[in-house]
Amino acid sequence: MTSVDEAENLDLIDEEIPEEKTHKLTTFFHVLFKGAAIFMYIFGWAFAKNFVINFVVIVLLLAFDFWTVKNVTGRLLVGLRWWNEVNEEDGTNKWIFESRPDGKLVNAGEARTFWITLILTPLVWIVFGLSAIISWKFQWFILCCVAITLSGTNLWGYYKCRYDSNTAKQALANYAVGFMSAV
Repeated sequence: MTSVDEAENLDLIDEEIPEEKTHKLTTFFHVLFKGAAIFMYIFGWAFAKNFVINFVVIVLLLAFDFWTVKNVTGRLLVGLRWWNEVNEEDGTNKWIFESRPDGKLVNAGEARTFWITLILTPLVWIVFGLSAIISWKFQWFILCCVAITLSGTNLWGYYKCRYDSNTAKQALANYAVGFMSAV
């Protein structure tokens, strides 16, 4: 098996980044909007008895989260970004995925927070959606569908950035070759 030193040379393990170069505020907002939307879904009835108010507040929080993750936190915390371009002539969509350039380091703790919250959020909304169906609360199910769509789109976009980029494929190939040669 390859050692930690060999893995670091393959860019599979990020080096420590000085404390002053971390993105604490960005990480905070990455978690804040997700957590606030989930909190309002669970406890919104305590603040407003009206479903429409809760629906609008939660959708706004989901939209803030979608925009923040797509345009800010993905780029700063893990060095990835994605976007969609529409061809004006025929209306076709073209998805563009970028990964961080070689040599750009990311903080391992921030990256872990990014990926854990990015993966868990759609799963939480799926559970909420299933409970809404089981309890016959279809208006809440619609809200869960919006949440699953927005958080799932970000997850899919960043998954494609990370695992379909040439840099990721090269690092994975290097790791596999190193692993197989050690066996």
